[in-house]
Amino acid sequence: MAVSALLASFGQMFWKMFHTEGLWALVLGLVLYACGAVIMIVAYRFGNLSVLQPMLCLSYVFAIFIAVFILHEQVSPMKLIGIIVVIFGVVMIAGGDSPGSGHGHGSGPSPDKKTEARP
Repeated sequence: MAVSALLASFGQMFWKMFHTEGLWALVLGLVLYACGAVIMIVAYRFGNLSVLQPMLCLSYVFAIFIAVFILHEQVSPMKLIGIIVVIFGVVMIAGGDSPGSGHGHGSGPSPDKKTEARP
């Protein structure tokens, strides 16, 4: 999902550049954004929505880095604090869903196996 967020962020950067760079930037932005969407769809097939969807918030973090290091925009200290909060939140959510934790796919007994009640 992080790769999807990264591709979407770069796609949006190229959309912003479209006005100065021309049609190629728009097309490249669309291609990157579409690739991110495909990766997202595949990730949803294999992961838990409650973990994957919040990971898309990484696009906010990537957008700030792109703005600073590629577009040379200024970032306020408040935005830097926001980045830290978003990263912390993603780590807390993504790290909280481990196999066998009783949530999502693959948890609990399989439907074809019967569990015995113990006296």
